[in-house]
Amino acid sequence: MPTKELHLVKQGSAAKIYVDPKGKDYEGLRRVAQSFAADVKQVTEVEPEIYTQLNKLDGTVIIAGSIGSNDFIDDLIAEGTVDVSAIQNKRECYKIQVVEQPTAGVDKALVIVGSDKRGTIYGLYSLSEKIGVSPWVYWADIVPEKKPALSIPDNQLHVISKEPSVKYRGIFLNDDWPSLGSWVTQRFGDFNEDFYDKVFELILRLKGNYLWPAMWSAEFSLNGKSSPIANAKHAQEYGIIMGTSHHEPLFRAGSEWQKVYSQYGTSNLWDFARNKQAITDFWEDGIKRNQDFDNLITLGMRGESDSALEGSDQENIDLLKDIILTQKELLKKYNLEHAPQILAVYKEVEKYWYGTAGVEGLKDWDVLNDVTILLADDNFGNLRKIPTKNERNRSAGWGMYYHFDYHGGPHSYEWLNTTPLEKVWEQMCMAFDYGIREVWIVNVGDLKPMELPISYFLDLAYDFEAWGTGAINRTVEYTNRWVEQQFGYALEQETCLGIAQLLGDYIRMNGRRKPEIIYPSTFSPIHYNEAHRVLEQAVMIEKAAGKYDELIPEQLKDAYFQLVYFPAVASANVVKMQIYAGLNHLYAKRNSMLANTYAALTRETIERDKYLELVYNSGISDGKWQGMMSSPHVGYIHWNAEGWKYPDVNTLTPARGSLMIVDVEGTEQAYVSGTANLRVFTNLQKENYRITISNGGEAGFEYQVRSSVDWIKLEKIRGWIEAGETLQVSVDWEKVKEASTGEITISGAGNIVKVKAAVDWIDIPDMPPMTFIETHNIVSIEAEHTITRVSKSGVVWKTIDSYGRSLSSVKMFPDAVSFEQPEDAPCLEYRILVQQDTDYSLTAYIAPTNNLSQTSGLKYAISFDDEAPVIKDALPTNFEGGNHDNEPWCRAVMDNIHAVTTSHALTKGLHTLRFYGLDAGLVLQKLVLSAAQLPYSYLGPEESFYTSGTASILS
Repeated sequence: MPTKELHLVKQGSAAKIYVDPKGKDYEGLRRVAQSFAADVKQVTEVEPEIYTQLNKLDGTVIIAGSIGSNDFIDDLIAEGTVDVSAIQNKRECYKIQVVEQPTAGVDKALVIVGSDKRGTIYGLYSLSEKIGVSPWVYWADIVPEKKPALSIPDNQLHVISKEPSVKYRGIFLNDDWPSLGSWVTQRFGDFNEDFYDKVFELILRLKGNYLWPAMWSAEFSLNGKSSPIANAKHAQEYGIIMGTSHHEPLFRAGSEWQKVYSQYGTSNLWDFARNKQAITDFWEDGIKRNQDFDNLITLGMRGESDSALEGSDQENIDLLKDIILTQKELLKKYNLEHAPQILAVYKEVEKYWYGTAGVEGLKDWDVLNDVTILLADDNFGNLRKIPTKNERNRSAGWGMYYHFDYHGGPHSYEWLNTTPLEKVWEQMCMAFDYGIREVWIVNVGDLKPMELPISYFLDLAYDFEAWGTGAINRTVEYTNRWVEQQFGYALEQETCLGIAQLLGDYIRMNGRRKPEIIYPSTFSPIHYNEAHRVLEQAVMIEKAAGKYDELIPEQLKDAYFQLVYFPAVASANVVKMQIYAGLNHLYAKRNSMLANTYAALTRETIERDKYLELVYNSGISDGKWQGMMSSPHVGYIHWNAEGWKYPDVNTLTPARGSLMIVDVEGTEQAYVSGTANLRVFTNLQKENYRITISNGGEAGFEYQVRSSVDWIKLEKIRGWIEAGETLQVSVDWEKVKEASTGEITISGAGNIVKVKAAVDWIDIPDMPPMTFIETHNIVSIEAEHTITRVSKSGVVWKTIDSYGRSLSSVKMFPDAVSFEQPEDAPCLEYRILVQQDTDYSLTAYIAPTNNLSQTSGLKYAISFDDEAPVIKDALPTNFEGGNHDNEPWCRAVMDNIHAVTTSHALTKGLHTLRFYGLDAGLVLQKLVLSAAQLPYSYLGPEESFYTSGTASILS
C-alpha cells in the first residue's frame, strides 16, 4: 500500500496557511507563519499565502493555533477529531496531526496545535526543519536544498512534543562592541525591532524563550524604530520572555540612567544610599513602561557600570534589603507582585547571598522566597556555587548564568568559541542534577560565531533527557547531527563526519588555551617536543578545513566559511603565529639562522589573520556581515584588549660559514662542520624526535624523525647544503640495544656529523597488562587508563571522551555525591613500574572546578599499595572562584587546569596507585609521577609507555 503524503507545494501551488485573527496569539502566529512561508519559498520558489477566513480555504491547508485561541482547532478538539490530552495544561508543547476533510472544501489539513503560543510556534518551526530549513538560515546563510515540490509522508506528521526540561531558556547579547554593534548599526541603523525580529526568530527556531538584550550602549525599550517601545512589543508578540541582565533592575537598561537622571533629580549618582528617591522614581517609570509585557523581572542592584557596591559586607547586605523591599513595593503598586522575579547571585553578590562568618546573608530572608535565585559560573564556564540538598526544592527555583564570552579579568575572551561542548555538558548537567532547572541563560557575546554552542546549550535545556547526564558522550553525535542539518543534503556522510570532527578539534584547541592569551612562550619549544606537537595539530586543522572547503558546493560556501572554515583556520593560525614567534625567539637567542625562517612564518600568519578578518567582514554573503568580526584577539596583556599586539620577532644578519647547531630534544652544541661528537641524553624509544640543523647562511632546517628500524629521512637544507643536495639521517638500533648508546649519523654534501646519544634501553619483562613504565624519571598517565575502577555507594567513575587538555577525563556519577573518608569513596587504580628507590612527586591534572559550596573544597586522596591514603585539596585555602584578584583562580582558568602535587617515597618495582574522589565535581584528566623536577611545559609530559591490556570496573 503506497504511503500517503501531504503536499505542501505541488505543481507551483502551495498549501494555504490559516491563523485565527480572533486569537489572543494572532499577532505572533501571523509573524511566524510569514516566516514559515518564507522558508517554503526558499526551498521551492513558491510562497504560501496566509489566510484569516475559513471559507477561503480549499485543497490542502495548514491550520496553526493554540488551545483556546483558535476556534476551528477548538471545534476539532470538541468533536474528538484532535485529542490534545497529551499536551493540555503543559508548557510549550505542540501536537501535529493530519485531518482528512475537516471542513467543506478542504481535502486535508495539517493541524499544528500548541498548548500555548510558543508551543504552536515551535510546531511551525519544526515543520521548517522537516523541509530542510536550518534554524540558522538567516544567521549563517544556510541555503536549503531547492526542490520543485514539497511532500511529507503522513506518518512523519503525527508528532507530540515534550515539555521543555528547563522553564526559561535563553541567551544574553553582551560585550556587543566592536563587532555586533558595528554590524547592527550599519545593517539596521540601531538595535531596533528589525534587528530583534531576527534574534526572536532564531531563539524560537532553537526552542528557546528568553532574552537578555544588548546593553553596552543600547536600550531595548527605547531603541525601537516605529516607536521607542517597539522592541518590547515585538518580543511580546513573538512570545519571547524578556529579562535584563544581572545588574539592570526593573526593566531599565544599564545605560539609561546617565541619559535621563535629570528627569528625577539633580544627582547622577547610581547610589541607592545617597540618591534613593531619584533611583526609585527611575525604576517606577520602567515598570509603567514595560508592565504589560511578559518579563522575568530582575531585582537587586550593583554599582555603576556593573561594578561592586561600595561599603562593608554588612552595609551592602542591609542596602540590598532596602533596595529589594523598595522594588517589591513598586511591583505591588502596579499589581506585579506575583510576576516572576529573579535575583542574580553574581560576583560579590554571592557573598551577600551566603553571608560571611560574622554577617548573615540573604539566603534565609523570607522576602526572597518567591524570587528565582540565579547562580552564576565564574565567567569562564565553571560553576561557582550550587544548591545544597536542603535548598534544591525552593518554590521559586534556581537559575544559572553561564558564559561563552566574557569581558573582564583576568583576561577577556570575545572572539571565537573557546568552550567545548563536553565542558558545557559536564558543567550544565551538574547544574541540572543539583536542581537548577528554572532558568538557563548564557552570555553569547556578539551571537556570532557561537552558532554551535548556542544550539547545543538550548537543546540541552529543552531536552535534558535526550542530551543530559543519562546521555554521556553524545556530544560527538550532537555535532554530527548539527553538521548534517546545515550541510547534509549537499555532502557525503563521510564529509559531514569529517567536518564535525574538525569543529570538535578546533574548539578543543581553543578550550586548551584561549587564543587571546596564547603567547610565544606558552608551548615549550624544547621539552616533550610540545610546541611542534601543538603546531602539527594546528596545521592539521588548517588542512582539514581547506580539504572540506573544496567539497562544499557554491551555494553553501558562505555558510561553511562562517560556521567552520573561519573559526577553525583563524584559531589555528593564531596558534601557529605564537609558536612560530616562540621558535623565532629561541633560535635568535642561539644565533641560529632558523630565527629568520620563523620570523618570516610569523609575519605570514599575521597577514593571514588580517586577511581572514577582512574576508569575513567584506568578502562573504555580499558583504552582509560587515563589522561582525572586529574583536581584538591576539596578545592580551591586560584584562581587556588595551595594549594587545601581534608578537614581535627577531631577524639575524646572514653570515655564511661552517658553524652549525645540532639540537636533539633540546640539547644543543655549536661546532664546525665535519665529524663531531655530541653527547646528548634522551630517550630514543619515544616515538617522535626533532633534529634541528642550522648554520650561518640564509636559514636553517628543521624536521621531525620517528623512531623505527630504518630511521632514514631525506630532506633538502637551505644555507648549509647547496641547492638540490640531500640530507640523510640514520641510526643503527641493534648497536643501541647492545651498547645502550646510539649514534645518529647525519650526512650530506660531503659533510658527516655524528651525534652520540646515551639511551635508556629497557627490556620489559613479563608485566601485567596496563603497567606504566618509568622512563627518564617520569610516569605520565591519562586518567582513563586504569586497571580497575572501584565504585562505592552507587557512585561510579565514568570517562568523558575528548574532555580536557589531552585525551579525556574521568568523573564520579551521580555527580551530586561527596565523601568524607577515602575508604568510603570510589577509586581509580593504576599500575606503575618505577626504576629507583627515591622520593617521587605526583601531579594530578584536574579540571578547573571551583569549590561548589561554602564548606567544600575539591578534595581527593592518593595511596600507593597498602599505605594509608593522603588527602589533598586541589584548591588552596585562599582560593576564590571568579575573583580576578585571586591568583590561584586566575591561573586555573587561564591554564584550564588545576595542577596539584603530593609527595611519595617509593621503592624500585611495581606499585598500585589509587586515586580516591572525595568532593563532588572533581574531574581528573591526567597523573604525572616524577622523580625529578619537571621542566616547563604547558601540557606536561606525553603519556608514558604501558603494556597492553584493558581496564576493569569493580562495583
